Amino acid sequence: MGKISNGLLLVLLASLLLFSTAFSEEQRSAKAFYAEQEIVVDGNLEEWNLSSPIVINEEEQVIRDAEFWQGINDLSCTVYVMWNEENLYLAVHVNEDNPFGAIEMLPLDGEDNFKVYISTDPSSDPERTMYATNDFLLYLIPDNMYWDTAFDRSMVPKENRKRFISKGMDGGEDVLEGYERAATLTTTGFIYEACIPWANFSNESIAVYEPKKGDTVNFNFAITDISYPCPGTEYIPQMAWSGNLNINTDPSLWGRLTFE
Repeated sequence: MGKISNGLLLVLLASLLLFSTAFSEEQRSAKAFYAEQEIVVDGNLEEWNLSSPIVINEEEQVIRDAEFWQGINDLSCTVYVMWNEENLYLAVHVNEDNPFGAIEMLPLDGEDNFKVYISTDPSSDPERTMYATNDFLLYLIPDNMYWDTAFDRSMVPKENRKRFISKGMDGGEDVLEGYERAATLTTTGFIYEACIPWANFSNESIAVYEPKKGDTVNFNFAITDISYPCPGTEYIPQMAWSGNLNINTDPSLWGRLTFE
């Protein structure tokens, strides 16, 4: 009887381990709501549906320089996504003790930034571990002086890039056509609002994405904050909605975004 009990116990423990592992690896999910009316990009979110926030405020979401993250007032954010057939809309409510810290001479991933990871192909395998043709990493510099943007496609295998290569990665450029953005200061940081035409994620070989209600794609969002605690020293904590630093090369670590 004791042997049977021990055997059952081992089976139960193994099952719990498998369940907890599967649960911990389950992709985060959020909704992007259809913009029924025109969204005026002015830093005011009155016309936004804010019912499916992408919240980035936990210690486990700090993927770089975690030892220098000083809590949600130092760096955290809530992201909202909306859409229509022509545009992707982003709103980010940022908590940051020193907003607008962009310095154009620094590498893009070494200054205040947003990183938008998005697929424009709902048919792609959500568990793929390599970037596909329709996987994009878009840098947005949120600053009232510098509104630089860039695409990093270096992680996409050359044969899959379809002539859509990296651009703007040296900084000092806005590579987006029709990009509208605005930022307003708050008592705890700032609110960023943007309109990005879907055509920016296309070229002559990659069709413009036209989302449909019910589409689900891999998606992620990261925020970076540079701090200078003393001359010659810099800390650059980075937080992400889902995954770890490997999100830069592995889309299976992103979350899932459903268009509603």
